[in-house]
Amino acid sequence: MCARCRRAWPRPAAEVTPDAVIAGIGTSRAFGLRLELSPLRLQLEALASALADSGLDKDEIDGVGTSHGSPGGVDYDEFVLAAGLDVRWASQKWTHGRWAATTVTEAALAVQAGLASCIAVIDTTTSGRGYGRHLTGLGGRPTREGLRELGGSHGEWDVHGVDTPGVATALVARHYMDRYGATEDDLARVAMAFRAHAELNPMAIMAAKPMTAESYFAEPVIVRPFRRADFCLDSEGATCLLVCDRRRAAQLRQPAVAIAAAAGIHASRDDHILFARPGLGVGLQAAGPWRQPELDVFGRAGIGPGDVDGLYVYDSFGSNLWMVLERFGFCAEGEAPGYVRDTGIGLDSVRPVNTNGGLMSEAHQSGYGHLVEMVRQLRGQAGPRQIPGAAVLQWATPRGDSLILTKGG
Repeated sequence: MCARCRRAWPRPAAEVTPDAVIAGIGTSRAFGLRLELSPLRLQLEALASALADSGLDKDEIDGVGTSHGSPGGVDYDEFVLAAGLDVRWASQKWTHGRWAATTVTEAALAVQAGLASCIAVIDTTTSGRGYGRHLTGLGGRPTREGLRELGGSHGEWDVHGVDTPGVATALVARHYMDRYGATEDDLARVAMAFRAHAELNPMAIMAAKPMTAESYFAEPVIVRPFRRADFCLDSEGATCLLVCDRRRAAQLRQPAVAIAAAAGIHASRDDHILFARPGLGVGLQAAGPWRQPELDVFGRAGIGPGDVDGLYVYDSFGSNLWMVLERFGFCAEGEAPGYVRDTGIGLDSVRPVNTNGGLMSEAHQSGYGHLVEMVRQLRGQAGPRQIPGAAVLQWATPRGDSLILTKGG
């Protein structure tokens, strides 16, 4: 490489600048446990909602990104055909819930690279007890990650009888509780806060089911220490985010939301178990002491954890919040339950968490529901659950992937 090229290259490969913005959001008409609508129908509803929100014409969409393919979701090519789109860029991930930040990051980079000018990041979830029961004849069958040679990355390993993500993550939570002295009361605080937020969200499946400490402890124990309320919902619905160039977004109906920075999924021996931050010594992980990794997503956004106005966490299980709070430096090792108790995560706290109700109380939309909520918050459109002055919001998971969204495109 010539000296001139070396001087010009590179800017950080994972950086996402505010040139790519979210210009529109949409959802299916409802989230539910059993909507009795096909994944394709739900996804078309979400696209129509996002187009109406943004003011974009359907013909302007020239890219599609999705996480869930057939049969539980919709393959990109079938969606493009049914929606009457003509795209020049498409991406589809492994059928799993872990790709929200990655898919949005990839869409933003594609827009910046000129591979597409407006990308619909669109995704659908289907419940096996809902419409999914009609799809098994199409080749759909449960994914058995625990039958992989090294086990599933939730921590399942069927040969040892640990055959579901819930069982595996319960072991993570129990190990954390034994090590740091956390209690079931600490888990209850997480579930109750997210339920309180859901009560203010008309899209939330659990909006009409308030939770107190008494009702939390009356919930059946599924696998200790988790009660039913500590699990995410098995639900159906669809979401859509329209990622565009900032110049086009400035001409549209809604204020744009900037994708200020991103961090990808971390993968290593210490990150193999998705819902255990490194250092716990769960599964193949090395045991502590916990050493805080470099928080590159904050550096790229030019902020620190203290600048975050609201936090959005992949809450498939209540203990995931503890992992995120410690991994991203909001508190020190073993201090997450105390942070929830003393600093708080409700709307009256310094940094509310999952104001939509999250996977546990709104719906399991694989994180995309959280991103839709973040856009609403930054636009000032969240109604009674609005975070006052929200300008910087973070999406994060225990495995290290993250997005920073900021007000103003």
